Amino acid sequence: VARSAADGAAADAKALKAACDAVADEMKGVSVTFVGDNEQANVAVANALAKTLGYTPLSTPALIEQVTASSREEILAEDGEAGLVIAENAVLEQLSTMVRCCVATCGGGKGATARGDCWDYIFGQFTVWLDDVDAVEKAKKDPDSAPQRDAYAFADVALVLSSTEVNTERAATTIATQTMSAIAQLIEGDPQLSGKKGFYVKMGCRGDWPVLQPPGWDGTEEGKVDPKTGKPYREAIGPEEERK
Repeated sequence: VARSAADGAAADAKALKAACDAVADEMKGVSVTFVGDNEQANVAVANALAKTLGYTPLSTPALIEQVTASSREEILAEDGEAGLVIAENAVLEQLSTMVRCCVATCGGGKGATARGDCWDYIFGQFTVWLDDVDAVEKAKKDPDSAPQRDAYAFADVALVLSSTEVNTERAATTIATQTMSAIAQLIEGDPQLSGKKGFYVKMGCRGDWPVLQPPGWDGTEEGKVDPKTGKPYREAIGPEEERK
C-alpha cells in the first residue's frame, strides 16, 4: 500500500512537471494568484505550484502580519474588515510588479480579493478561484449568503474542488496540475494574453482590464476608447446628452 501511494505521488508530481513545462515559457513570468474562501487551499496549492514551476511562494495573510506587525485578528478587532481590506490591498500593490510568484490570498470572504473594486492590482496576474462543491450548492440556495463570490468571478480560472480539505501534498499537486492545464488553455485561446497582462502592469494597473486603454487614458469610463470608432466614448456624446 505504501509503495502504491508513493508511486501515485510520483506520477502526480510527474504530471505537474509536464503541465508546467508545457506552458512555462508562454507565461512569460506572469505570476499566479489564488483567491477564494478556502485560505488553506490557496496556500497549499500556491506552494505546490511554486515548487514545480520555479516560482516564489507568497502568502498575503503572512505578509500582512509581517508588514503591520499585527495579527489579522488584531486588525479586525481594531479596524474591522475595512482595515483588513486596506492591508491586503497594500500588499497586493507591492506584489503587482513582481514576477514569477505564486500568491495565496486571504480567505473566509475577507480581504481585498473578496471585493471587486480591489482587483486592480491582480488583473495583471493569472488569477485562479479555488471554489468547492459545498459552496456552490450553498450559493444556489442562498445567492446573497456570499457576496464575495461576485468578486471571485473576475478570476481567469475557476476550479470547483470536490472537497474543502486540501491537506495532502498529492491533493495540492493535483489541483496545481489542473491550474496549469487551465492556464495553458487560456493562452492557447489568446497567445498574447501574457503580454497583455505584462503591459497592464507596466501601465500601472489602472483597472482597465480586459480592454486595455491607450497611455493617455484619463481613468474615466467616458474617456475609454470605443473599439468600434477608435475614439473616446465622450466624443460620441452629443451636446444635448452632455448637458444631461
